[in-house]
Amino acid sequence: EKAIGNPDWYIYDNTIRKLVSEINRHLSTSKNIEKYKPLDWKLIKAMIWTETGAAVTAWKTRPIQIGNTGDEGIKEVVIPARPRKYNIIIPKTWNTYLINKTDLIRSNPEYNIRAGIALLMIKMSETEKDKIVYDNENEDTYEVVEGDRGYSSIAKKIGTTQSVLTKLNGVKVIHPGDKLKYKKAHLEQYIPGWLLFTPENIQKQYNIDPTKAQPGHRGDHTYADKIRFTYALIVADESK
Repeated sequence: EKAIGNPDWYIYDNTIRKLVSEINRHLSTSKNIEKYKPLDWKLIKAMIWTETGAAVTAWKTRPIQIGNTGDEGIKEVVIPARPRKYNIIIPKTWNTYLINKTDLIRSNPEYNIRAGIALLMIKMSETEKDKIVYDNENEDTYEVVEGDRGYSSIAKKIGTTQSVLTKLNGVKVIHPGDKLKYKKAHLEQYIPGWLLFTPENIQKQYNIDPTKAQPGHRGDHTYADKIRFTYALIVADESK
């Protein structure tokens, strides 16, 4: 509790508020994000207080600890291991601070916090899915020609999807001269939902999953309890 009221522990408040506000704005307005509830900045502050704290040297460089030696998580954001998911979730304006920025993420606190938030959001999101997006509502007709090898090749040629052709024409063997109905469409990926941002889920996704822990993995098995305790302190402090 020595943190409460000690100005050293509050130096990142404005940075956290700014970054959380940016990610919330992006995810709340994106047409490819569903069921998003705005992230509470105090949760990120609780993570930072849990990960380091002002009494620790790393507080000045890696407050949220992403990029420590042996940390695999940093790869998710500097060379996105899941680029489809990364591109849906992370604002394009953040790329400058994340992609190939390992050294800065390890040494600059704002870069470090941003990378930690990015990793958390990727980990807490459900697997991306495909959806059909119609470019407009016009229905057109395409006449099959020699060399068309099925819906897949035709869809690429006329700017639609295989499933749109199937939906409008049924499943069938095609022959030159056949007329096919279609609408211009393309596939987009979207995030269908999110894990709840509970201390347990954050521990499992961001720190260590106690049920899958590998020997030698330096996770903290009391992480969820620490987050819960620290978050309660921060909430009480904020509401004074």
